[in-house]
Amino acid sequence: MNTARLKDISRIALGYWAFIVYTLSNLRVLSNPPVRNVFERQLYFTGTESVYLVALLGLLAGVAIATQTTSIVGANSELTVRVLVWTVVRELGPLLAAIIIIARSSVAIAAELAVMEVRGEIDALKEMRISPMDYLVVPRISALTLSALALTIYFEAVAVMGGLAVSAVFQNVSFLSQLGHFLDVISPADVALPVVKGLCFGIAIAVISCYHGITVSKSATAIPVAVLHAVIRSLISVFVIDALFAWLVYISG
Repeated sequence: MNTARLKDISRIALGYWAFIVYTLSNLRVLSNPPVRNVFERQLYFTGTESVYLVALLGLLAGVAIATQTTSIVGANSELTVRVLVWTVVRELGPLLAAIIIIARSSVAIAAELAVMEVRGEIDALKEMRISPMDYLVVPRISALTLSALALTIYFEAVAVMGGLAVSAVFQNVSFLSQLGHFLDVISPADVALPVVKGLCFGIAIAVISCYHGITVSKSATAIPVAVLHAVIRSLISVFVIDALFAWLVYISG
């Protein structure tokens, strides 16, 4: 890797970090009605409008995992429940929820901000002494992070309930019995891990999408490039963070 490439990576990484620091330092702007309006619209788009898609994919994931596990281990309800915890709660839940958010919101945020930059709307905000970071970036990062956390929990709840229901039917036991096994198996650490993952994934996706959307050159051809960078680098960051969590879990236990 040449020096120019390393400098470019360093510049982008510092840009991501600057966006994180700025957002955390200026959350108070969310109390401003126009900014709060942007926050609420982003929250609705990323969170509320994704509910049905997340529920469908969560249900399909839970059913598929429970079906495959039952076909392999047979009528072993405890092992089936443990597999649901290991796969859905610890890994697939946060990861699939993040991928859904990238497919919908990362594309939308990067494209919207890039179009605003190309059209000169961001320069117009500056001329009116309105900070683009306060008005455009902080509410989007805050809303997407909260939405990622909520959607991760929601995805896992639907996937686990669907998996338990299907395994109960296949193994000829009651749903409440399977639910009891699940509550016996899951630990506080299993609950905390996806919550922290969801927050980290949300912050990473939001920061990367906003950064690549708002830092484009004033050219129409820069818009699809910004969207591509936002999506690809959001995906890479999610898998890198997931791998880091897996390593931390491994060395801690």
